[in-house]
Order: sequence, then structure tokens, then C-alpha cells
Amino acid sequence: MKILVVVDANVILSALLGGKPSDILFDGRFQFVTTEFTLKEVKKYFPRLEKKLEIPQRKLISLLEGLPLTIYAKDFYKDKLKEAKEVIAHIDKKDVEILALALKLETFLWSQDKHFEKAKYSKLLKTYDFI
Repeated sequence: MKILVVVDANVILSALLGGKPSDILFDGRFQFVTTEFTLKEVKKYFPRLEKKLEIPQRKLISLLEGLPLTIYAKDFYKDKLKEAKEVIAHIDKKDVEILALALKLETFLWSQDKHFEKAKYSKLLKTYDFI
């Protein structure tokens, strides 16, 4: 049985840059999931990545689509949005949806974002936890 892990935007961006997460995401022991909102956040960085990596955005889109991620729509976790807002909205409103998905699935959240540490989310994973 695979371990279910919710993936935050910073992990996805690191994977696109060729960082350690790019290897971890393809580890068959895990099933990685994220939100539509998270993917929108990632795509906001595509113009910067295009310049930094010197590759066209269509290639970045292709790389993103090649990552083994299951994407959840807001309707799936909407019943956990209020709880997530109470936990993290005062720290960073952009983290509400990804936390709501983790709460809904009652599983781990993989993020390098210190906001989740401040919010004391007990199932937080950092990249070093996989190594």
C-alpha cells in the first residue's frame, strides 16, 4: 500500500528545477497529490523559470504534466476549508487549500514552507524526511 502525501507548490517548483524532489516524486512507495490551486500557484512562476532555465513555457508545462501527481478540485476538500483557515490563514492565506486537502485526506503534507511549522501541522514532511 502506497503512502499518501499532499505536495505543496514549493516542492513542485523544486522538482521542475531538477532538485531532490524530482527523484522523490517518482518513488513508487508513495502516491502524491495536490490541489488545482497549487498548480495555478506553480504556473505563476513559469515566466521566471523560463528565463532562469532558458526553456520555453510549453516545456515547463510538459514537465509539470509529467509529474506523478493526482490533482484534487476544491469541491473535494471544501468541508475542511474552515478548519484550515482557522489553522493557517492568519499566517498565509495561500496555504489554506493545500492544508484543507491534507486535513481531508488525513495524511502527510510535504512542504518546505515554514508557515506549516508555525501552524504546528503534525503531519508535516520536509524533503530531508524522504532521504
